[in-house]
Amino acid sequence: MPVTTTRPEQNLRDLESQIARLNRIGIALSSEHNLQRLLNLIVSEARRFTRADGGSLYIKEEDKLNFVVAQTESLEAGSNGKKNAFRSFYVPLTKESISGYVATTGEVLNIEDAYMIPPTVEYRLNKDFDYRTGYRTKSMLVVPMKDHEDEIIGVLQLINSLDDDGKVVPFRKEYETLVHSLASQAAVAIRNVKLIEEIRTLFRSLVRYSAKAIDARSPHTAGHSGRVAEYSVHLMYALNEEKEGRFADLEFTAAEIEEMRMAGWLHDIGKIGVREAVLEKENKLNNEQMQVIEGRFRTVQMLEIIRAERRKNEMMQAGAPDQQKFEEVDQQLQLRLKQLQDDLAFLKKVNTPGFLPEEDRERLKKIAESTYDDLDGERYFMLTADEYENLSVVKGNLTEAEYKEIQSHVVQTLDILENIPFTKDLENIPKYAAAHHEMLDGSGYPYNLKGDQIPLQGRIMAVCDIFDALTASDRPYKKAMPLEKSLAILRDEAERGRLDKDLVDVFIRREVYKKSVSVEM
Repeated sequence: MPVTTTRPEQNLRDLESQIARLNRIGIALSSEHNLQRLLNLIVSEARRFTRADGGSLYIKEEDKLNFVVAQTESLEAGSNGKKNAFRSFYVPLTKESISGYVATTGEVLNIEDAYMIPPTVEYRLNKDFDYRTGYRTKSMLVVPMKDHEDEIIGVLQLINSLDDDGKVVPFRKEYETLVHSLASQAAVAIRNVKLIEEIRTLFRSLVRYSAKAIDARSPHTAGHSGRVAEYSVHLMYALNEEKEGRFADLEFTAAEIEEMRMAGWLHDIGKIGVREAVLEKENKLNNEQMQVIEGRFRTVQMLEIIRAERRKNEMMQAGAPDQQKFEEVDQQLQLRLKQLQDDLAFLKKVNTPGFLPEEDRERLKKIAESTYDDLDGERYFMLTADEYENLSVVKGNLTEAEYKEIQSHVVQTLDILENIPFTKDLENIPKYAAAHHEMLDGSGYPYNLKGDQIPLQGRIMAVCDIFDALTASDRPYKKAMPLEKSLAILRDEAERGRLDKDLVDVFIRREVYKKSVSVEM
């Protein structure tokens, strides 16, 4: 004998099923962290829950309602798959509109026929949508969305509940409590997503301004961190577009790209521990140091003139002066003055960054080892040990100690970033940022990593960091290099096994270097 189910029992089962489904929806809402997807999910789940043909969602923003989601299944089905892109817009937060009334009063409205709203209430249906599309809005269930603090943050509006035959019917009374519960869960989920986004925005701002503060210690590197971050992101986008070869199956997620952007912004944060005198160093010796050398050479010139005059006086006191010997003294003086002048000009020349050839190194050594005596007979070298060490730099403008100090910024970057409690989606930032000077052949620093020891994101940043260093017009020790020469250097570094050849190929072939580079986030 078949078991018959009474109406109360069926209603109870339906209610239990709806509550279970409500719980599942709540779990789904709490796991969605993209705000727009979350808003659409709220509307679609509420429509499915109540068998509503249409639905919309409004977010309260100060004295306005932002109409952010609109769904109408019957209209979408009749458009042959062509969906018109919905654009959000604002409506006044007043009691004149149905959504405004609910947002203002917090009441739930279950309207049987929106065209037959009594004249005794404050709200009215705006029929513009119906006139424009030929739609007929009839039954409506409109509920406030209240968060955990009982604050109304928006309005969920459901339109035209359908029966099994697709006929528009009023929304069932029991839907009011269930949808109100759903709306409250949705409000909390929206609040949480917004809070997460606000925290992320705050973090991005802190990262950006921290990087800018580090860059600003030297106006010659201002903007470098932002450019490296953006070049790196554009290169990741380019890799996602590769359909053949090594990167064909690679697909960076939005989260991975955001993580890379942050790593790019922070890759030089360790420079906070590098002296400004080193960061700012334009020449081998600064202006004040060169002025000291110029003053010393002028002093030596004056000493030579005084000694020449003394010799001539001694010759006169010894008897009748020999004009030829006088001229010899003057000639020797002029030769010595000319030598000092030439040596000083040479020192000014080798003070500028660049390659110091062997013959110049020999001449510099000879000048440094030459001496002069002051008026008291004390003997001194023409250059101090520190001056000679700086001027004898063969390539660039940094001494070995200064170069090590510059290199130390990577270790300091790692030390700083490893002490920041990054969230899971950003946990690789220290590793990526600390790898931007590592080279595939092990010749990089600070840990001389090789090949697969260097993460792909670190290799990406290495390419972008070198390219920006070559082309940047803000470096104190060199002019910006022409694009073609810079790209040729990247190719050469790849051929020598220092940079990832495939990454350099994509960077050049897809013209990543031409992408718009913004230092804002």
